[in-house]
Amino acid sequence: MNQKCPVCSGELKKDIIKEDIRIDGKLLVIGNLTAKVCVHCGESIVDYNTMQKIGNLIDKFKHKVIRGTEFIAYEIDAAAPISA
Repeated sequence: MNQKCPVCSGELKKDIIKEDIRIDGKLLVIGNLTAKVCVHCGESIVDYNTMQKIGNLIDKFKHKVIRGTEFIAYEIDAAAPISA
């Protein structure tokens, strides 16, 4: 059974996306994320493991483990295990 988009009920297709997240006036860009993307409205849905990795990167960014000035580009492989 195919999943449907929770926003518009459109068809979801597997794709690679990037997320731009503003934190404390800085931009964290996380690329190379596997997601299901709606072909109709563009809504993207990541699985639980990918969401955990995004949360881990946000936490590292907030605690200045990942540093930058105005813009950060950081890519992760969604299939790789989380490293602490």
